[in-house]
Amino acid sequence: MIKGLSVFLLVCGLSMQAVSAPCCGGSANNPSFLTGDDRFQVTSAVALSSVLAEAPVGGGLKTRSENDSEQSQVFRIDIASLISDRSQLSVTVPMIHRQRSRGVNEASGTGFGDLTVSASYEVLPDWNYHPWRPKGFLFVGGIVPTGGSVYESSELYAIDARGRGFWGASLGTFLLKSWSSWDVSLLMELHRFFNKERITELGILKISPGWGSQQMLSMGWSPGGGTVRLGVSLARNSESAVATSGVMEGLGAPTVLWTPSFQIGYLVSPDLSLGVSVSDQTLLRSSENTALARSVGFVMQKRWER
Repeated sequence: MIKGLSVFLLVCGLSMQAVSAPCCGGSANNPSFLTGDDRFQVTSAVALSSVLAEAPVGGGLKTRSENDSEQSQVFRIDIASLISDRSQLSVTVPMIHRQRSRGVNEASGTGFGDLTVSASYEVLPDWNYHPWRPKGFLFVGGIVPTGGSVYESSELYAIDARGRGFWGASLGTFLLKSWSSWDVSLLMELHRFFNKERITELGILKISPGWGSQQMLSMGWSPGGGTVRLGVSLARNSESAVATSGVMEGLGAPTVLWTPSFQIGYLVSPDLSLGVSVSDQTLLRSSENTALARSVGFVMQKRWER
């Protein structure tokens, strides 16, 4: 019960990071995990986000002016299915609406974010109780650039950029351990986005994005081992600097984004969960070269037993 709620709320946290990161190129790289005696599950998440500030290249916080408003809404579907006793496949499909207004100028747009397909293997099965050994998964994934990027944008404020815009691959691990009413989980992921070329009126522009990583530590408490879980999590996302060559030579700055979140989950029935999660990226002053947002997310998960 606790395992299901903790993983379920992790999806909510990842959904909100995806809309809060700059140009919506956040944390949609991770799969949804089947951790209990289930063969199939569908998770739907809605996240509402408002950008409040910017983190400069050197860190700190710069609050946006009152006439600069930017919001994002994400509807995300995660589907996970067993393919063997310890192997599973999952797919994540986000739909993103972005809007921004600065003074009299306003732009908005809706479309798909980047699609993610992942395969996971249970490297540390929980067949017998151990006081410290966690349950663990190893996963690999592919990132499909269905969301577009700022380098291909043709609209005001790059409002049509809803993803990174590059093909990518990811490798990661997810560890989970519970004791009575408590649970702890750790997610670590490394990804690589691949170079692409864009033909412009002036010639060929080569874009080289590089490496990135994600880490999330989550802790939860289910009073009396019941159907309610209270949780907190802290996530760190980083991306290397993007280099351009050809018609434009340049090197950007790397980005670092810290996201603290607070969650409440409720197990409606053994196969149905609901949850709410709130995050505020302005609470910590350690982010660099990125937009900072406050978000609220709502999640529902349906599971089918083996």
